[in-house]
Amino acid sequence: MGTTEPEGESLLRKVRRILDAFDTGAPVLGLSELARRTQLAKTTVHRVATEMVEVGLLNRHGRRYELGSLLFELGQRVPRTRDLRLIAARYLEDLALTTRETVVLAFPGDQAVLFAEKYFSQRGGGVTFTQVEGRVPFHCGASGKALLAFGDAAIRERVLASTLSRRTRWTIADPARLTAELDQVRRHGFAVDRQELVVGYGAVAAPVLSHGVAVATLTVVGPIDRIQVSRLAPVVTAAAAALTRDFEHVNN
Repeated sequence: MGTTEPEGESLLRKVRRILDAFDTGAPVLGLSELARRTQLAKTTVHRVATEMVEVGLLNRHGRRYELGSLLFELGQRVPRTRDLRLIAARYLEDLALTTRETVVLAFPGDQAVLFAEKYFSQRGGGVTFTQVEGRVPFHCGASGKALLAFGDAAIRERVLASTLSRRTRWTIADPARLTAELDQVRRHGFAVDRQELVVGYGAVAAPVLSHGVAVATLTVVGPIDRIQVSRLAPVVTAAAAALTRDFEHVNN
C-alpha cells in the first residue's frame, strides 16, 4: 500500500498522524505498523518518532513505540477538562448508586468520543467498559449522539458527511436516519443507545453544557434488559443539568 503523505506536510501534522495511530487495541506499535496506519513513509515515521521519543511524546521499547507519559501530564493541565472531571466526580458516584449501573463521563474529541471517567456500580462490575476502547465513533452509542445533537456543529456536519461504520447490526449507519435521531435527541434532551455500540448493552446519556454547547455527557450504561428509559432518563438529565450549573458557575 502506498503512502498518502502530502508534499510539504508540516512536522506537527506528521506528529498528529503518529499520535492518532495508537488506540487501546494497539497501545504498542512497530515501525511498519505505524507507517501503515499513518500512511507515511517508514523513513519519515522513523525520523519523526525519534524526535518524539526525545521530547517525551513517545516511549521506545526496542523497535516498538508507545505513547509517552508527557501526554497524560499535558492532558491534566487542560483547565476545562480538569475542572469538569473534578466537579463531575460526585455526580458519577451518585448516579451509580441511584441507578445501580455503570456511569461514564465522556468528552468530545476531534474525531471520536473519549471516555474520561467511569464509575462502576457494584452490580455493573465494570463489565461493559472492558468491551470498548477509550474512544469510539460519534455515531455509535448514546454519548456520541448526545454530543452530536448538542455539540459543535462542525463536528456534526463532518460526521454526517462521513462513512458511518457499524459496530453492531443495530448501529445507525445511514446519515438520514442519524439526522432524524439527533433531532429527536434535541427534542427530548437525552440520547438512548439500544445495542448500537456493544451487543447486549444499552445506555442513556444527557449533555453537560457550557454556553449552550455540549462539552461532555453523563451516561448510564447497563445490560439492555435493564435500560428502562422512563426510569433512567429523568435522573440522568437532572444530574447533567446540575453538573452544567456547577461547571458554569466555576468557569464564569
